[in-house]
Amino acid sequence: MIVVAIIVALTVLGVMVFDAGLAMSDRRNLQAYADASALAGARSYGPGVNKAHWVAMQYLGNSLGFTVPTGACSSVSACPAGTYSVTGYTITLSDSWRVNGIFNYPSVLDVVISHTQPSILARMLGFSTLKAAASARATIPGPQFNGAAYAVAAVAGDALINGGGAAFQTVTGPVYAYNSFGANDVPHSTGVPSIQTNYDGTNCPNNPQNFLDNGGGSNSLNYHTTDGGPMPVTPNVPPPRNYDNASPVAPNVTYVTAAQAKDAFGHWMPGIYNGFAPSGGTMNGGVYKIINATNLNLGSITNTIHTPSGTSDPTGAVAIVLDSSDTGTLDITSAVLNGLDDLNPPGYTGPRDQMGTHNFVIFGGNGAGAFSGTVAVGPGATTDMSGIIYMPKVAYRSNGNSSPQFTGSLTVATMTVNGGGNGAQVFKWVCGLNAVAGQPYEGGLVR
Repeated sequence: MIVVAIIVALTVLGVMVFDAGLAMSDRRNLQAYADASALAGARSYGPGVNKAHWVAMQYLGNSLGFTVPTGACSSVSACPAGTYSVTGYTITLSDSWRVNGIFNYPSVLDVVISHTQPSILARMLGFSTLKAAASARATIPGPQFNGAAYAVAAVAGDALINGGGAAFQTVTGPVYAYNSFGANDVPHSTGVPSIQTNYDGTNCPNNPQNFLDNGGGSNSLNYHTTDGGPMPVTPNVPPPRNYDNASPVAPNVTYVTAAQAKDAFGHWMPGIYNGFAPSGGTMNGGVYKIINATNLNLGSITNTIHTPSGTSDPTGAVAIVLDSSDTGTLDITSAVLNGLDDLNPPGYTGPRDQMGTHNFVIFGGNGAGAFSGTVAVGPGATTDMSGIIYMPKVAYRSNGNSSPQFTGSLTVATMTVNGGGNGAQVFKWVCGLNAVAGQPYEGGLVR
């Protein structure tokens, strides 16, 4: 009986050693495959995720003995996240965000592989298969970019000038209008160069063509190219929503009075403003979140450190964040603000997004929590706003005798310049403008 018991124990031990070792060896291989796949896929991220999945599946196919396309992963532009079953392996691809979901496309790829294979000795104990699994998570290196698509975008209606007086507008970059773009009176026809032009009047690198995208049918308002060149118009383009989740984040300090919100020199300090907004004076660099405010008159306000419009202000840029708790009129008639803190090329390795503005100067958000009040640009305006303005729930109106200047990208619901005056509304493009987040990781595997 003792000998029989020893034989049974040795048999069980042999089964455990042999088949457990087989499973452990399989898991080590799966871990190597998952790591390589996640790294390669994450480095292929862009404003979209299909390419990342496609590259990850290609790497796994080379290791596991299958080819793509396979299943729902049919092409580089159609390879969704999900679970795939191939030759005894189950592969799950999923995406997430690296920086608190700041952008609306992911930057972290998770790869999970499981493998079921026949057992060798464990079947003697009733276990006919062995299962091993491994997972890997990788992130793209460097900061996250979300490119600005339009110098002007009216996402819910027209971008127009009502006729009368000598009012006009000039836009030097691409335009989106859900309905129509231009003027309802030919003499006030909006001017656009056929080549995208930088804030300083020079052509953008490689001379990219300007264009007009419409959400619906043909354009019914008057516009012209300032140089007589072509300007393609594309109908039935959905409204851009690339900044829905891109809000800058204010420091976690709350002010309830103006006295609290100013430093020893009388400059406004970044943080959360509850019940009021900064007005007049100078704003130190950083992010200002305004909540529960009914008076949003910024007055004659500017950056404490202010660089010229269209240039980066890495030590003084400001961003103002509004939400649905703000119900007043945002008056920017006399505001001169710069939110651009990072215009470096993608390969730049120095400090990024130092003020945390992500290149926004005003962010109103979209959806139920968005700011949906009004914007005022009154007569004689000296408005000079530099950066990305994202207020897709706001109907923008300016007086015909105002001459505001916007440099960067402006997104609103509708845009109307009321005629009857001699104002000039100018929207200057910034070549290669991106919303940019910080750089919390250097990229690679995240354990």
